[in-house]
Amino acid sequence: MDAQFKEEVLKLAGDEVKNCIQCGTCSSSCSTAHLMDNSIRKLVRFVLEGMKEEALSSQSIWLCTSCLLCTVRCPRSIRPKSVVAALKHIKEQEGGKNKDQAFEEMFMRQIRDCGRVSEFLLSAGYPLANPMATVQIMTMGIELLPKGKIDFHRDCVRGQDEIKRIFEELKEG
Repeated sequence: MDAQFKEEVLKLAGDEVKNCIQCGTCSSSCSTAHLMDNSIRKLVRFVLEGMKEEALSSQSIWLCTSCLLCTVRCPRSIRPKSVVAALKHIKEQEGGKNKDQAFEEMFMRQIRDCGRVSEFLLSAGYPLANPMATVQIMTMGIELLPKGKIDFHRDCVRGQDEIKRIFEELKEG
């Protein structure tokens, strides 16, 4: 048991995590649970038992959509999403990255630069950063292209100054 890890997560996520009764409401509420290698309930258990390696090696921490259903439905008023955020923070502090970090960076760069995402540019650029995704992207493109679902234009939204201000505030926060 890694007590220091447990205390670090509890400091970030809140001491009330200790009140978890492992009922599984968080996991049954999670819209991405079917994609996770470890459920939210299991991640909380890993933390409470000081199982650092198991918690931080889980791909589940990158799949949380921050919908907060786990938090809203928790009968003990625990914030499981905060546990996931704490794990992600610790993993990143230790130099770990999301396997789709390249996608996130490309996505956010397009939002920052233009205020919206160009599916075409994202689909064209992502396979360069992650060649293993090429077949998946091409398959999706073949389905979406004839339906007119891929926008080839890169029109920026109005209010670019406001978008840049938001990004600057996020850097400072």
